Amino acid sequence: MARRRRAARAQPIRFRLSLAGWALLGIAVLVGVAAVKSQTAMMFVLFGGMMGALQVSAVMSRRAIRAVEVRRDLPARAWQNQTVHLGYFLRNRRRAACLNLNVEERAPEGLQRAAGHCVHLPGRGMFRAGGRFVVRRRGRIRLSGTQVSTDFPFGLISAGRFVPAPASLVVWPARGRLRAQILKRGAVETSTAAPSRNTGGGDEFFGLREYRPGDNPRWVHWRRSAMRAAPVIREMTHPLPEVLWVILDTHLADLSGMGEQTRERRLRFAATLIDHAFARGYKVALALAYSDRVEVHPPAAGRGHWTALLDALADVDNNTTRPVGQTIASLHRAALRSAQVVLVVDEARALSAGAAGALRSACRHLVVVDERRMAEVFEDDPLAVPDSPPAAPAPRERRPAPREAPCP
Repeated sequence: MARRRRAARAQPIRFRLSLAGWALLGIAVLVGVAAVKSQTAMMFVLFGGMMGALQVSAVMSRRAIRAVEVRRDLPARAWQNQTVHLGYFLRNRRRAACLNLNVEERAPEGLQRAAGHCVHLPGRGMFRAGGRFVVRRRGRIRLSGTQVSTDFPFGLISAGRFVPAPASLVVWPARGRLRAQILKRGAVETSTAAPSRNTGGGDEFFGLREYRPGDNPRWVHWRRSAMRAAPVIREMTHPLPEVLWVILDTHLADLSGMGEQTRERRLRFAATLIDHAFARGYKVALALAYSDRVEVHPPAAGRGHWTALLDALADVDNNTTRPVGQTIASLHRAALRSAQVVLVVDEARALSAGAAGALRSACRHLVVVDERRMAEVFEDDPLAVPDSPPAAPAPRERRPAPREAPCP
């Protein structure tokens, strides 16, 4: 704690004149010049009062800033183009209250202004100032720290201090909406059955077997047991969820802005599909390529795996060396058996017939989504779509002028 206080005191405090402070300083300079020329005592008193007000404002704001500790409460992950709420915990180390405190995040590229405000921070007290911001770009954003400032008591001079607090924010691609149902049926409707690990519990009837010590007597089939020497018990099943493989083409062949926009659209579609599949109880797998490697996430369920897949989409870089064919070649055919595969590519025509045929023969169902098909099945986030130029007005039809009827 003592080391933290010494570090806080060692941080430099910067002063900035407000608009009212600049006006007061200009008037004070004019009054000082007039006092020197006229040698009037009242003018010197007025000049001293103006400069004293600036000095008092600087001293009081400096003492307040030195006594304030700031701690940030920031979520580790966020969706692109969605509002993120964060909190700043302010703690006053001195007995006197601090007033009109402003906390602002030093925003890197892609992060809108995030700030909080505290009107009154009591002595030896704490306060949580809430803030919010919107992240406009996907990826990992590094935050360096926060800036705390105050212009109390007169609003003439603002004293500010930078509080270093390095943090990282993972921004997932924006979510859209699926227009068509790519996943044909739910996990429970298409699931296969296997004997339950827990005796006497499950969802569906699997078969009959002989009674074993420790089985629940409630699941004894009494009608069949009456015809046998030993009792039989109903064996129940637990459903095995469907497996979905998402194979994503991250290759950036066109280095212009249009190529990057199409790649980001594919990322947003993959994020929307993965989130939808997890909500329906699927086991989801992801295969994609970066500029230096091909990464394959095996199928799994749970919130931790959901987070890992979306983090993998957020970390996609400018891959210009590894096309989707290398991603498909790195997959084991046995892992695709009895699984649904959604292949997200730029153009279906650019995919070789051998790669598509190998995928189709290895999996149970294959869906290829290119840019043309994506417009039919996916509604993109409107905030992520660049503004299109306004359409030119349609030319007005020229109607022939009415002819005058001849006079009788």
